[in-house]
This record gives sequence, C-alpha cells and structure tokens, in this order.
Amino acid sequence: MSQTDSTSPRLLFTVLNWGMGHATRSLPLIEEAGRNGWTVHVASNGTALQFLRTQCAQVRVFFHEKPNQEILYAKRGNRLKIALQMPGFLRNIRTERQWTEQFVAAHDITHVVSDNCYGVNTPRVPCALISHQWHLPVQSIGQWAVDAFVRKQARHFDALWTPDIDDLPGLSGKLGAPTGMPSHLQRIGVLSRLPQSGTPQNWKRVGMVSGPEPQRSLMECALKKWMSHDGLGGLIISGNPDGIVQEDQGVTTWPNPSAEQLAGALQSADTVICRSGYSSLLDLAALGVRAILVPTPGQSEQIYLAEHWAQSFGFAICTQLDLEEGRIPEIQGAIPSQPANMRALETLNNWVHTTTS
Repeated sequence: MSQTDSTSPRLLFTVLNWGMGHATRSLPLIEEAGRNGWTVHVASNGTALQFLRTQCAQVRVFFHEKPNQEILYAKRGNRLKIALQMPGFLRNIRTERQWTEQFVAAHDITHVVSDNCYGVNTPRVPCALISHQWHLPVQSIGQWAVDAFVRKQARHFDALWTPDIDDLPGLSGKLGAPTGMPSHLQRIGVLSRLPQSGTPQNWKRVGMVSGPEPQRSLMECALKKWMSHDGLGGLIISGNPDGIVQEDQGVTTWPNPSAEQLAGALQSADTVICRSGYSSLLDLAALGVRAILVPTPGQSEQIYLAEHWAQSFGFAICTQLDLEEGRIPEIQGAIPSQPANMRALETLNNWVHTTTS
C-alpha cells in the first residue's frame, strides 16, 4: 500500500489510448487534482501515456500501464476491421475490472476517473466516467444493441460526465444527448488543454494530424504534399510525442508543441485542417477557431461529427481521398469561443469533496 496521508484524496485517472484525444482532454482534470495536493495516479498506454508523461511536469503524478485492447485500422474498409476486433474489446473490459480492483486496493485509491475505459470501475470507491459517446452511430440494424451496451456500462459508474455545452444541439449532437441514460448524466462544459490566448505564430496554413495508424501517417503525407506543391508551405502538428521538429520544402512539422504554441498557431492561421475527432473539436471551440474537417475513414463517429458541425456551424468537410488528391475546399463556418475547463474543474472538485469520507 502507498504511504500517503490517509485524509487526502487519492485519485486514479485512466485514459483510453485510441489516439491522443482522450489524453489531451483529461489533462486539465489531472493537473487540477495535482494542484489540489491530491495523490494522482494516471494509467494508460502507448501514445496517450507518452503524451501525459511529457505534460505533467508541474504536478506530481505516478504513471502506470493498464490493460489495453489496441484497435487496429486499415487504409480502407475500417468498419469490418473494427467489428472483427470487438470480442477482444469486450474481453479487455473484464480484464480492466480485475486490474482496477487490484490497483485500488494496492494504492488505497479513494476515487476513480475513467476517460472512456468502460472496465475501470469498482463498487469499493466512487467512480466517474468521462464520455461524449453515449449514442454510437452504427448500422441501424444494430443500433439498439449498441445503445443498450453503453447504458449497461454506464450503470457501473456513480458519475457520468459529458464534455459539452448546455445549448442544444451541443457540440456532440445526438452522441451526447441520448434518451434512456441515467439521470446523473451531466454536461461539464468544454474540456481543452489549450489557453485562450496562445503564442502568435507565422504560418497561414496549419494541419493537425491525429488518430491511429495507418490513417495518421496517411493524413500527414497528404498535408505535406498539399502544403509544399505551391511553395507556400505550412505547419503540421504531427501528434507524435517522441518526434523531432523537421523542415522540408517549406513545411515545418512539430511533433509535440506546447499548449501555448499550438493555440497560437491555430489562432494565427488562415486555414486549419484537422480530424473531426471530438477532442480536436473541443480545442477549436475553446479558441473559437474554424477548420476544414477530415473524418477518419471508417469511423462513423467522426463522420457524424463532421456532418453535425457542418450543419450546426457551417464548417467545411473534406474526405481523406480529397485531401490525398489535393482537393481542398474553402474554409468556412464559425463557432463562438466557449469558456473552457472552469465548469469541469468545479465538477471534479465538488464530486471529490462530497464523496470523501
């Protein structure tokens, strides 16, 4: 058992490692817990864990690896490839529950916060689940089964938090506002690691690369080709914590910029291109920045979110194939800047204080 003050909260944060999005949006909560002087354990895998290790220098955090079902993606035909991996995903939920029981006992954990890790919960302590995916868009024939599965997993948690605003249709659309969910589901506002005002940058074209391989590398290559063909260049945020800064044919690649650098680059650019992953959209909302959205092929959630933002906020959509062939639409649309983190941090603090024995 850890040697800690028995009166101080001891939190376990777990983060899903499907790209870096879950890690970036969980970071403000992890940092807040550390600033409060609580004992903070963070468990994840791969790129998400690497990223969090680089970002938590200002607070004391203990890092761990957790059970993980890595979802593999193909260049094409992702729906079938993902479906074939679902049995392993379900087995991993059971493994996560066993791991959580052991971890909570070994480290005397008082609270668990899980970002989309369904199996990280235990009846021993209060557990919160962060998600915007309460309704996953799938083929209609299986929609009822998927919705029932999500509701079943949600019942294992004492608190359910959606990073979204109250004004409908919201940033997550129908994903974050399903029917039949428990009454303690609550919206906690925008979560983003980016400051409201970043360090000004000089690039007029910025591309943010994200998501799992091989789609991450395909997007990066397509952006480099587009930015270099006319000599105007640009900046690519490659989402690679272990990478190095590179310059080639007028295109600069930043693997892991600071929050201030990234915010400044997005705010200074005339054209921003990024995935329609929800954490990227939260960053855009936090800054009031518009972008051309490129859904990851085969990811029905990103396809839906891109369409939702096109309908609700007028954003432009570009398919992966169009990006690879250089057919880039005009940037359009706008979203008012949304205050980030204040409501989410207040929710975390109130939850910990009211559930601490």
